Amino acid sequence: MASNTICLDRGLLKSEVFRSLSKKAILVYFDFRMKCRVQRTKAKPGRQDAWNIINNGEIEYTYSEAEKKGILRASFMRSLDELIGKGLIDVAHSGSGGVKGDKSKYSISERWQAWGTNRFVEKIRPKDTRGGRGFAVYWRKKKTNIGNKNDNPPVIKNDNL
Repeated sequence: MASNTICLDRGLLKSEVFRSLSKKAILVYFDFRMKCRVQRTKAKPGRQDAWNIINNGEIEYTYSEAEKKGILRASFMRSLDELIGKGLIDVAHSGSGGVKGDKSKYSISERWQAWGTNRFVEKIRPKDTRGGRGFAVYWRKKKTNIGNKNDNPPVIKNDNL
């Protein structure tokens, strides 16, 4: 398949879950699909060939990449939450963010097919547990270290009385 083509399941495009996505979430999903590398799998005679995503679970899409495409960090985060919540993508590995090279990795999911039924498996994006970044952490630590907590306030005695 040509590298400038993306394939989407017609059932997905007609589905209620896809129609309920926000515009930003659709753009982010298309970006994810453009990052997919696919390979044709020959089917048995009389059947249609299938296309498999060979880098599923290894798809990287960073916040800085989204910003370069004009998507604000908050919008990108909401879009990720929406796509994960509706079963279109899954988080394969949650990156640490602060460590160079440790990026989140995603996979294209088929969970959307059961969306709106009792068979749907709900998932959410793992929350950031680092406790803040940059100066926010520095100032929080600085405020807790001001003064010695074991000191009693000084008592001023007036000897002139």
